[in-house]
Amino acid sequence: MNQEFEKQHQQQNSTATLQKFITEGREILIKKPEEKTSVYIRYNNEDADGSRKWRIILNGNEFFVGEILIGVVSRTTSLPIIEGTTEIKHHICCLANEILFKDNVAKIS
Repeated sequence: MNQEFEKQHQQQNSTATLQKFITEGREILIKKPEEKTSVYIRYNNEDADGSRKWRIILNGNEFFVGEILIGVVSRTTSLPIIEGTTEIKHHICCLANEILFKDNVAKIS
């Protein structure tokens, strides 16, 4: 296996594990020491029961929650899904000092 594939595989496993913990209601804190994290939020229209109605996108990884509390300045934006394509998705975005997941709620501050 090449190194890039291995790195991507490890990141997917890590993202899947974090999503499992979020779904279980565990407390997870994401915080970068000395810099803010770019957060993109989209409505998940594939949600069936309300437990995954919001997509939180961090560094290209999606996490699903039922509710989001935003305590920082935020704005809306429209971005192409894949660079160079014409398909546009609309987001709420912000810069966060930390993101706390607990009981299927994301608190962005």
